[in-house]
Amino acid sequence: MLNPSKSDCITILSAAANLTDNSMLPLEHARLGLSRNGMQTAASFLIERDCFKTYRSDSGHYAVGGLSLQGRLRLDQLTTG
Repeated sequence: MLNPSKSDCITILSAAANLTDNSMLPLEHARLGLSRNGMQTAASFLIERDCFKTYRSDSGHYAVGGLSLQGRLRLDQLTTG
């Protein structure tokens, strides 16, 4: 079972929330200011819960699209609760 940190999830969801239509956000830990392990754990957790409209995975590297309704709800839940 994955246990990502709340702040790592908020960082990824917030970055994806700013994407336009068909844009993809490459999840690079240094670019997002996260540890590699923290970023991978949070990304896997959020992808498994359908928080993004689309995603790509290639040899452990992820790219995500904008937030799905589930992703928006999870971001709101994490930032307010």
